[in-house]
Amino acid sequence: MSARRSADVPIVRVLIDRGSVTPDSLAFAVYPRGATSPTSMITWRAWCEASRAAAAALLALGVQPGDRVAVLAGNRPLWPIADMAIQMIRAVGVGIYPTSAPSQVEELLIDSGATVIITHSSTHLTELLAIRTRLPQSLTIICDQVNLTISDDVHDWTAWCADGANRLARDAAIVAALEARLQSLSLDDLAALIYTSGSTGEPKGACISHRYLTASAASISDMLGLTAADQSLSFLPFSHAAERVFGECTRIWVGMAAALIEDPSDLFTVAADFHPTLFAALPRIFERLYEAAEVARRNGDDARAAITSRIGARCRVATSGGAALPVHIAQDLASLGLPILGAYGQTEHLCVAMNRPTDPHLDTVGAPMPGTELRVAENGEVLVRRSALSFAGYFGKPDETRAAFTDDGLWLRTGDLGAIDSNGLLRITGRVKELIALSNGRKIAPLPIEAALTATPYIAHAVCYGEGRKYLTVLLSLRHDVVRAWAREHGAQGAWSTLVHHAQLRAELQRAVDGVNATLARTDRIHSFAITDREFDHEGGELTPTLKVIRSVIAMRFADTFNALYSSQSGKQGAHAGPSDG
Repeated sequence: MSARRSADVPIVRVLIDRGSVTPDSLAFAVYPRGATSPTSMITWRAWCEASRAAAAALLALGVQPGDRVAVLAGNRPLWPIADMAIQMIRAVGVGIYPTSAPSQVEELLIDSGATVIITHSSTHLTELLAIRTRLPQSLTIICDQVNLTISDDVHDWTAWCADGANRLARDAAIVAALEARLQSLSLDDLAALIYTSGSTGEPKGACISHRYLTASAASISDMLGLTAADQSLSFLPFSHAAERVFGECTRIWVGMAAALIEDPSDLFTVAADFHPTLFAALPRIFERLYEAAEVARRNGDDARAAITSRIGARCRVATSGGAALPVHIAQDLASLGLPILGAYGQTEHLCVAMNRPTDPHLDTVGAPMPGTELRVAENGEVLVRRSALSFAGYFGKPDETRAAFTDDGLWLRTGDLGAIDSNGLLRITGRVKELIALSNGRKIAPLPIEAALTATPYIAHAVCYGEGRKYLTVLLSLRHDVVRAWAREHGAQGAWSTLVHHAQLRAELQRAVDGVNATLARTDRIHSFAITDREFDHEGGELTPTLKVIRSVIAMRFADTFNALYSSQSGKQGAHAGPSDG
């Protein structure tokens, strides 16, 4: 089967074709938590047959077309098997991040109206048993756990799938019902609800059609020239659009194998064993590679070897999306033999822009993807023409859906500020809603300033602050490994909380701030800064699942720190480090 097929076939039917045409080719190499080599191999036929069995079991539960079925699990075979089973019966898959708090799970179950949920965790099962007593709808739970106590509405995943396989083998009516669902499947049917991360508001369920999935997979594979000979990694949550579409659907579209990584902390160990040719990741992952190279240089070691020892030696394409990748990091890794194609997209339209492998421009997110048209509104907002690659709206939220598009309904409002240069390349310069309005009326886009600050090797995150204030301040979170390497060079000792406030390091940071200020208008300059001895992370609530800073959380948690930067003494001192929020 060719990756150049017309994008008029639902992804789930492509999976079925692969199970028939290339049945013994590898789909997944499975790496459970801590594994340094795969513990099992799943072929296209095995995946297809497992999904058919799960689909039959869903039919036996009475799941109807359009019903929502939730999946709350990490990156393990259960997820793609369940996802394709849900699509086979024209139901709608609802992905829930496995790190979600019980209150978030409850909110999404209520919002989506899901009547079935599939999970792998005993912890999740305990939480779900408590949650379902508060739901307005009934909820059947399927859980992949040994020694599970089953009931009419709690099922063991393995036994449940085995029952589905048995029904397919013995019940002609189930076989006919499954085939009827597949035959009636339309490209405009909903395939999934993908909930936005909620970094700027309440999570909303983006309605994703089968047409969106196939059009996106075709756009990605055509642009990158992906084939069945390529290999990739599956470590981002399937509940996110990047892994669900750029990952799972694109792999099905071209027949590409992947390493299924249960624990993201095993990423580099698995990559070194699996040797992917496509390395698609978030900026934070590439920052970790940059940090490893920087530490190697400071230690007198081979910086290039620090990269290949972590991702293998076969990588031919690396892509970065989900947030802005600092230009200096892209340039440094490119000099070490790892050119990274910056990309830009959203859940609402995943394939907006990407750099081309033959002509990357590291200071942009590239040209529009195949099938995508862009323009910039008068206020600087990037608009994307509605197409097959666009979402169908927010589930159950007509007002929010209308607001997501221009008044004529033809252009998606991205909420991002940007510019298109004479070569048609897109630059993202900030968020419309993240403009910081100072008390003098001056509005400042924080993203370019923060990106410039993180060009300093020591700074992992910079968060500007100043809404309603007289001037701009910034909170700095530092790169642990690089600062430790700096400490060894300078003979600095002590606990991390002491090192981050070392006088020489503070002087380095001051020079970085001064350098950035020199490029800014006087009204936009950073007046003072503070250092935190905490590293921002998703588990701590400071970052979204795609590792973007949640400004409202930072502003709330570090309110005392920011307030101190606006004291009269801080104002006189200028850009000096304020107190740490440790």
